[in-house]
Amino acid sequence: MARTRGDKTPVYVEIGSLKYGFLAYEKIHNSYKSQLGQTTYQGAVGVVFGANSPKPPRATKDFSGDSVSSFCSSDKVSSLKRDNWTILNKTSRRGIKTSGKTRTVFLEMPGGWKYAWNITAAEADLASVLGFQLASGADAADLIWGVNSPKPPRATKRENGSSVSTFIAPKQSIIDKAVGAGYTVSGVNYDLLPDS
Repeated sequence: MARTRGDKTPVYVEIGSLKYGFLAYEKIHNSYKSQLGQTTYQGAVGVVFGANSPKPPRATKDFSGDSVSSFCSSDKVSSLKRDNWTILNKTSRRGIKTSGKTRTVFLEMPGGWKYAWNITAAEADLASVLGFQLASGADAADLIWGVNSPKPPRATKRENGSSVSTFIAPKQSIIDKAVGAGYTVSGVNYDLLPDS
């Protein structure tokens, strides 16, 4: 079965309130974007590219010997099934670590989503300086993992022959506090969250 090839373009689909960005084949996007619930990416705030959890459903259908397959918005699944698309939705969400050697933490990002990652139990004590939160009381369904872009700024500190490097909340007051505590902050390449 032949598969569509060609140039790719950045687009996004929606999984609930999450805007999941990816590169789609232009031919598929232009022909099926309405059915699949895909939107052409034009710099919209809050679109995340490359997340590994969660991932959106994938829709597949054969058209005269050509197999079409791409991500779709979750609210399009029912209509796609009625139109004889096959939906693959094997997405599993990562769990939250609250004990042992690592802890799950998260921080708010511009666009209203939560960037999650794991750090050592000792580094979890840096929450008050770097502005992230322990995920012990969070809903795993709200956390976004493995995002390629945009990422939070990174705070790095070297002392006593060792170094700590992890993400920091994208707020100017938090960044100023971290710099005052001896951290170097990098990766600030977008508008920061407003200080409340």
